[in-house]
Amino acid sequence: MQSSKLNNNSGPGNLNRNIMDIPVRIAVYDNMRSIPRIIDLNFNDINNFINETSEKTYNLSHEIGGSIPYTIIKEIIENLIHADFKEVVITVLDRGNHIIVTDQGPGIEDKEKAFLPGYTTATSKMKEYIRGVGSGFPIIKETITFSGGSIDVKDNIKRGTVISLKLGLTKDGEKVHDPGSEPAAVPPSGIESEKKTQIDILDKFNGKILSDRQKKILFVILELEEAGPSKISKELGFSLSTSYRELIYLEKNKLLTSSSSGKRRLSEKGIKYLEYYSNNI
Repeated sequence: MQSSKLNNNSGPGNLNRNIMDIPVRIAVYDNMRSIPRIIDLNFNDINNFINETSEKTYNLSHEIGGSIPYTIIKEIIENLIHADFKEVVITVLDRGNHIIVTDQGPGIEDKEKAFLPGYTTATSKMKEYIRGVGSGFPIIKETITFSGGSIDVKDNIKRGTVISLKLGLTKDGEKVHDPGSEPAAVPPSGIESEKKTQIDILDKFNGKILSDRQKKILFVILELEEAGPSKISKELGFSLSTSYRELIYLEKNKLLTSSSSGKRRLSEKGIKYLEYYSNNI
């Protein structure tokens, strides 16, 4: 794929190869009692903008405790192509679990239809860089809602769009309590540690049996070592949104871990679960 660049005088979707740069500013609030850290980035290539901005946002949010998946962040960053990447500002709040992406593009006229599969305004030029089939917002909404989060899309002050992603937050902005995230009082060792891990697995899944689909995903990742939603979809024939949803469920239950590339690997608990399952079927 050839590199493409934006022309500041182009209208929505008219991507031009003769171009200026694409600036983005990221503001990270370590807490709301101090001024944010500011990171300014500049790109002259659309693919680099999408990939590096997604990775930078993911890393910054996860460094301060966030859990928003890379795949969701990248979908939002890709969506900025509809705004001609104009005046992009990304804000990271609430220990990384609240990300706000703003632009000063043409905005989204029909926000309800934006969340329906198949509705898209992507031009042929845009489709050189994104899928452009109207799947982005539906995937984001389904995935983040399944994870106990939310997405909100509003108009910016004068023009453009404000997209807010929240994960693991209550209506009051407090982080949802997750007993699985609490550290053990005294870490066991040796044989006792192995026994405790097995007991933890049994306790965790006594009343929560994995579906055949979820087990298939774990075994595929065991075979491939790591995989993302697209690979799972291709290998097992599931829809992309189903693959996203199941990977997040398995990661939320600590059977998978996620890398900055968005691919998942088996966690220690995931490996132990497969060993237990294989020995007891």
